Amino acid sequence: MSSTLAADAPANDLQFMKDMMNSREQIQRLLRECYKNLKTHKWYLTQEVVPFALFGSRLSDKEKQDIAAKLHATEKPDSLRRGKPMFPQFSAKTGSG
Repeated sequence: MSSTLAADAPANDLQFMKDMMNSREQIQRLLRECYKNLKTHKWYLTQEVVPFALFGSRLSDKEKQDIAAKLHATEKPDSLRRGKPMFPQFSAKTGSG
């Protein structure tokens, strides 16, 4: 917000700073709600669904080969486990690198 009077500039700057702080709080609240909602979709990250990544277009052939090699080397269970899948735990650093 610009001011035509220099006398209004301090009040305008203070209001702008308050608005910025309020916006930051609203953005943080929005991010928390988005994260909470996204956590309900973690079934995409279970080991049962990993093979679907082999058919996607976002991974390089090398990455797909690495995934396939790890899947092939994984010990096969004697029987399938029933019930809800085991959801992975992750952080901001998971999958980076």
